[in-house]
Amino acid sequence: MIKLILYTPEFKDGTVKRIADFYNYHSCLLNEKVELSESSYAEAEETLENWLKSSHELYLIKYKQLVVGFLHIGYRGGNVAWIEDVYVDQNYRNKGIATQSIHIAEEIIKSHAGYTSICFDVVPRNNKALRLYHKLGYDNLSIITVRKELYENNRDKIEKLMGLEFKY
Repeated sequence: MIKLILYTPEFKDGTVKRIADFYNYHSCLLNEKVELSESSYAEAEETLENWLKSSHELYLIKYKQLVVGFLHIGYRGGNVAWIEDVYVDQNYRNKGIATQSIHIAEEIIKSHAGYTSICFDVVPRNNKALRLYHKLGYDNLSIITVRKELYENNRDKIEKLMGLEFKY
């Protein structure tokens, strides 16, 4: 059984480590895996502090009484809530934990008056996440973020969208 529990400071160390792992996972999508260092954990701790500010909710994902990940919700204003980040520890992936966590988060968001839709930001190379979100009904494009690399561009994949080519 999956439960989302509201973050409390007793889980700080494990949550900071998971945030650092989360960022490192995204670096790996571009083949830029780096060894986690003190600065990685300092950045993760700063991220945690930002996630604990108003208009954010941070939940820990519990599976069989173990904390195995986190889910971060942002209420950016208007009628749209954002599931900002979902992370499940590597040893617990592909067990439906993220799927169930997202369903629970949707119910949490519905319990807040006025919210009529939920969005995700997804890194285009994160095919697993894109497939999961699509399978769960997230099939409307809303905001597209475009990016310009100021220096070397390591993005070697190209996708056509609306008649334009984009690297990712």
